[in-house]
Amino acid sequence: MAPVTLPEDLQANLSLLVTQGTPVVKEFCRLATQYFRQEVKPKVFSSAATKLGVQPSQVEDAVQALVFLLIRCAQISTTTTELHSLSTSLGFTEDAAQVLVDAYTSSEVEVKEYLKSQAVKMPQYKNLEWRFDILVGSRSLRHIAEPLLTLQLSLDAGSESKAGREEETCDKLLLQTDPNNLLHITSVLEDALHEARTHHSRRVQRYLK
Repeated sequence: MAPVTLPEDLQANLSLLVTQGTPVVKEFCRLATQYFRQEVKPKVFSSAATKLGVQPSQVEDAVQALVFLLIRCAQISTTTTELHSLSTSLGFTEDAAQVLVDAYTSSEVEVKEYLKSQAVKMPQYKNLEWRFDILVGSRSLRHIAEPLLTLQLSLDAGSESKAGREEETCDKLLLQTDPNNLLHITSVLEDALHEARTHHSRRVQRYLK
């Protein structure tokens, strides 16, 4: 599993906390974990900025950097040892690094639930039924051959019940196409699958997990 890393701009945003004492770091961690329950009001940033003698935007950037750090750690199930090592490498003291670790361990479940609630829920393939028809004649044309494919695609679109458990709901899509168009669709999908296997796509997917 790849170790947790932070982009350089977020590391720069966290530099505000590196120079602060452990109580300040603990308060910023509290604001970061609060983000997953409710929106942090701008006046909170202004108040903290006044106490620290910095701009409110710097405080907000530092909190957002902590939020990103918690999310990233939860996404890849970072160990406390790895997070502690990363924190000290960023310049945090041992005590401040432990505060970050404590904030992560106490909020990991909550962060994962937040990510689950924010995730895009895409319908999943369940079943496919098809029929192949050929029109061989009509009143105006006696000798024709027009093939037509009729597809019924069943998609599992899970939804939450009142009890909070996911229930299975099925959507059915009726599609019609000719063989040439179906071959084109197949070719496009195969190209997309090939692109998904490239090194660049896998790297992007790894950061989105």
